[in-house]
Amino acid sequence: MKKNSYGPAYAPLLALSALFGMGAVITLIPNPGASWPNIMGYSSVCTFAPGAAFACALLAAITCTIRARLVRRWTAPAFIPILAIAALGLGLAVSTVAWAGVKAEYSDSTSAASAIE
Repeated sequence: MKKNSYGPAYAPLLALSALFGMGAVITLIPNPGASWPNIMGYSSVCTFAPGAAFACALLAAITCTIRARLVRRWTAPAFIPILAIAALGLGLAVSTVAWAGVKAEYSDSTSAASAIE
């Protein structure tokens, strides 16, 4: 089997992409001990899900694109990763706005943050 000849940066970027990808999945795992449910209606490891999953997937996509374009010198059309990154960014933005609205329902109106005037 031929050894990878892309250089020393390829393996760490691949590992980082995998780490971000695993983070995207882990944030969606159910967790009954969560402080409040996520916007999808269930308690998960990360109460910011699916926003956290979109953020991790976005970082994985950026890392993959850097690895493919700069390290591997991939010459395929650039619009494919750009569209994927844009879609993930849009998903993150939409879920963040939705999360902020739902989070406001679970906030205590007598908390220290609201007492500051």
